[in-house]
Amino acid sequence: SIVNRRLSKTDGRIEHGLSRRRGERLPRAMADNVLSPYEAEAFCEQLTAFEIKSIGGARWLAQHEYLEKLNVQAHVSIQNQSDEFVLDALILHNKLAVLVHELISIQVWRQHVYPQLVELDFVAKSSMTAYMVFYHEVTVLSLLEAVMYNKEAVEAVEDSVLDLAEYCHQQIVWLNSRPPEDDVEELPSKDSRAALDQTGMEALQEQMKDLPFDLAVKSVNIMRYLTDHISVLPLACLTRLLNVHDLPCSLAPLITHAPWTREIQGVTQKYYDSVWHDVKASDRMTLTKTEAQVWIALYNVIQDTECRRKYEFNDYNKNELLKVRGHFNDVLIDQLPMLNELRRSMEELAVLTTPPAESAIVMEQLPEIHAHLVEVNSKIWPAIAAHQNLKVFNPDMKTIRAQAARLASTYDLDVLESMLPDDPKCAKCGEPASMRCSKCRGEWYCRRQCQVESWKAHKKMCSMICKAEKAAKDALESPESGAAVDTADTA
Repeated sequence: SIVNRRLSKTDGRIEHGLSRRRGERLPRAMADNVLSPYEAEAFCEQLTAFEIKSIGGARWLAQHEYLEKLNVQAHVSIQNQSDEFVLDALILHNKLAVLVHELISIQVWRQHVYPQLVELDFVAKSSMTAYMVFYHEVTVLSLLEAVMYNKEAVEAVEDSVLDLAEYCHQQIVWLNSRPPEDDVEELPSKDSRAALDQTGMEALQEQMKDLPFDLAVKSVNIMRYLTDHISVLPLACLTRLLNVHDLPCSLAPLITHAPWTREIQGVTQKYYDSVWHDVKASDRMTLTKTEAQVWIALYNVIQDTECRRKYEFNDYNKNELLKVRGHFNDVLIDQLPMLNELRRSMEELAVLTTPPAESAIVMEQLPEIHAHLVEVNSKIWPAIAAHQNLKVFNPDMKTIRAQAARLASTYDLDVLESMLPDDPKCAKCGEPASMRCSKCRGEWYCRRQCQVESWKAHKKMCSMICKAEKAAKDALESPESGAAVDTADTA
């Protein structure tokens, strides 16, 4: 989740707070590239659409590594306002449709294969590979989010944009149907002993508990980018979004019942940068990036001339849209001035009779990727689950160690920490910090005095972290230690 914490500007670009954080921090504009243009082009050329049965295999994990590095580099390029060579390579080699296929493949796997794997206790040895499969969906969606603001990227997706729009709308529907009881106070983190005692399935569920909400938020952002480029969307895609899925009515509840705002013990919290944050009373009217994305998407579909000609107004959707009127205020208009036009349109909608939608004969085009994957594999879900349980999620010790070593090199901690949106804070006084504990490298300090004063409280945790890291290292090096792998997983 560290990789995917970022700030989405309302113009469709994404900015990151980046620094190397090796001792003295470098300026954010000096963020290092993860890939060279030649490496990015080579990775893009090798991207391919995998079958469901190949998910989690060695070649699939190698592609996951390529996509993760491309994802990080795409955001670094945007942060540095430098050449976006990842975007160019994806368009040049026509790989955006492959990304959409990868996204839908994991969705289908999650819906049809995963339930059967659960019955087989497929994470008895290690939950590492299983989590990578789930996280692959986040990685692909994050990469799409980083490039789909570009009009050329939307055009380059071609007919697969129907599948992408379908996926994003399904996530929006999930947000709207998400029960309020999901917004409960988060449980305190388990201590190291409790974490080590977890079963593989408990560890996996703990790791992936926040992924669905993060996927839904990213889908909202991508949907906004699609509405920015209505003029290049296929006619069938626009018609389906407006009159099959009723996108305006799907967006309205995200404003009237915002799922990224909640009350916990009298404290208002808002979700942004992939984390729930406490919000001061004076800042409650300040829009987060995701809230702004929803308003802009609604503005696009209501104000666009082509959408107004094709959208079929009726009493139900008029009433749903008019509920948004109560959320207009001067503070909102100051932050997004163009919403003043949307407010006038809503007032007109309340008093005027809307003209009927333009009648035309349209050949309906349906999303194909999801339906094709389900049709091809409908009779072999149990066989796929049995194969993956044996060969993918419960491999021999040598394979597990090789996977762990490869993933460790992919998720370099210094690179991941550089993607954090906020500067580190001193564990003692809360001031901006530039130094950290040399043993565990997990605690930050602004000066030597703060480290000395905090050592008594930090000493026990520091020792536990170092022991866990040593156990993880032993697990990778020892050919016999089966139990140590679980320790490495937890660490």
